[in-house]
Amino acid sequence: MKSSLSRLDPVAIDKAIAEYVQEIAVNPQSAQAHADLGDLYAQQQRWQLAIKHFRQAITLQPDFESVYKTLADLLLQEGKDEQAIKVYRQGVKNNPQNSNYLFALASALAAQKKWLRASNNFQQAAELEQSARVYYHWGIVDYERQEYDQARSHLEKAAELEPSAKIYYRCGLAYFQLKKDDKAESCWNKAIALKENYALPYYQLGRLWQNQRQWQQAIAAYRQAISIKPEFVLALSKLGAVYRHLQQFDLASDCLRQAIDCMTKQDSLEELAVTGDRSTMAKDLSITVDLYFQLGKLLRAQGSFPEAITAYLQSIQLDPGFKSSYIDLQYTPIAQEQFPEVIKVYRQIVTDHPEITLAWGNLGDALTQQDQVAEAIECYRTGSYQQAIKAYPDLAQLDWPSQKKSGPDFIIAGATKCGTSSIYHYLSRHPQVLLSHKKELDFYWQHYKRGIDWYLAHFPTISDRPDFLTGEATPNYIRFPQVAQRIKDTFPQTKIIILLRNPVDRAISWHYHKLNTGLTKLDLPTAIASEINRLVTVSEAEITNTGYYDPDNIMSSLYIYKLKPWIEILGREQFLILKSEDFYLNTRENMEQVFKFLALPSCPQDNYPQVNAGSYQDVDPQIRNTLVKYFAPYNRQLEQYLGIDFGWE
Repeated sequence: MKSSLSRLDPVAIDKAIAEYVQEIAVNPQSAQAHADLGDLYAQQQRWQLAIKHFRQAITLQPDFESVYKTLADLLLQEGKDEQAIKVYRQGVKNNPQNSNYLFALASALAAQKKWLRASNNFQQAAELEQSARVYYHWGIVDYERQEYDQARSHLEKAAELEPSAKIYYRCGLAYFQLKKDDKAESCWNKAIALKENYALPYYQLGRLWQNQRQWQQAIAAYRQAISIKPEFVLALSKLGAVYRHLQQFDLASDCLRQAIDCMTKQDSLEELAVTGDRSTMAKDLSITVDLYFQLGKLLRAQGSFPEAITAYLQSIQLDPGFKSSYIDLQYTPIAQEQFPEVIKVYRQIVTDHPEITLAWGNLGDALTQQDQVAEAIECYRTGSYQQAIKAYPDLAQLDWPSQKKSGPDFIIAGATKCGTSSIYHYLSRHPQVLLSHKKELDFYWQHYKRGIDWYLAHFPTISDRPDFLTGEATPNYIRFPQVAQRIKDTFPQTKIIILLRNPVDRAISWHYHKLNTGLTKLDLPTAIASEINRLVTVSEAEITNTGYYDPDNIMSSLYIYKLKPWIEILGREQFLILKSEDFYLNTRENMEQVFKFLALPSCPQDNYPQVNAGSYQDVDPQIRNTLVKYFAPYNRQLEQYLGIDFGWE
């Protein structure tokens, strides 16, 4: 705030205030006296009195140019944004040729995220003042409006007028959003040339090269950003993600631990406001939750399951609604000594947040593993009910049976890494489908001894009505012919959906899934070579009846041996078999086949996002060629048996 009087010492201020109060008592119409008194009160940080007298000054003298901005700035300081904006507007009205008022008004509107109005006022300011400051802030506002090309134009104009590192940095963000990576890279390099110890452009170069899969360049850029700013949480997190992709799990864990440590030492992250990464414009808590989640994934990949459990639990204790951690916890082995703590955390969450269905399900799973089956069943029923009424609130008005009697209408039984998560998600969107409270129940293999009541508790009881269908998806079922027999023995009318992916791609994807979840330590070439050598000594009967061994990338992709016994037990008419590649290429048409198979009315969606897609490094073409040759005869057998041309060769 600019002063109309020079700064005085405290004693002099008190004396001056007394004199101005006396002057105003004699001449209350003196605008200058009110303005000067307001300035003195501001020097004493007596903000309300300062505001009062500044207001009186412009009431008495509407063209008192210097007071408008002083008053508005003070109102902003006091959090009275709307009042400040009104004062700025009055200043613009009274001083239409003064760009300072337009600039201040636009800045105030931007602070309130009123981007379009801010942009319009910056435009008017630019007509009066061709300066870098106007074009720079105008560019930032248009970036926030996601008008990236306009933002780029304004920022380039600012750079022409007054080149600076921050302007080139922002210009690079606009080019990055426009997918003009070469231009973005050039801008960020210019920013670094003007300001060498500038962490943000190094961070953005890391993002750019990470997107381009130039891993070593990305690592170097992130490291440079961190060397300049060791507490740069976002750079640490991104660097950890690169190391994780490269299966350098120890380095990735170190990055995330350092990021979490930094989060606990600072109240806020200043870099969030200027990274240009819109997904990070959230509270520090959200970032901390995600860091614990990512750390949990890394620890799980390293096989450090107890530490992973602890990290996941920390994330949901910070944010009980954080879905991803609950799902990972479902697939992470829990050490016996950890069950009391795990159950305690889940109990607290369902007490405080009974609407969180995943917490009910996970509590049920933990109780099941402790053989507390009766209580687990009640948890599953509660979770199933909460999930159904959350999706369709009107269902709460219906009469719900106390327990379910009928079995599932369908089971998505395989195969792993073939798209089962996606089809399960798409079915969940159908208004007549009420699915199990979680995707993979694994009843018919792992939990068969728990009994039918345990199994049926996972489904909404109201799905026994003829106007609803329910089902589950356990893609590992297809590995075991015993599962098919158990389905026939319990609910033989259950329809079976199978997705089959090119076995080469499935074998590779399954290997990296196991690597990323701590189920194997082998690299891909070693895993493939050792399994091919082992399969030479294994009979067809052993392949058919063996569910798991490590490695099992090839064996679990020999579909003819896994699928044939199922069809012989349940009958071909019970199966819908889809090719994964066609399913993703023509999802709408394939879902129509699914609806027809289940006797459901059509329910097309606007979009079909791919769910649970894996990520891994580029594969050596020689390994791929080896797998192509290996699977070729088995693929031909499968095509002949099913009468389906998969075209995988």
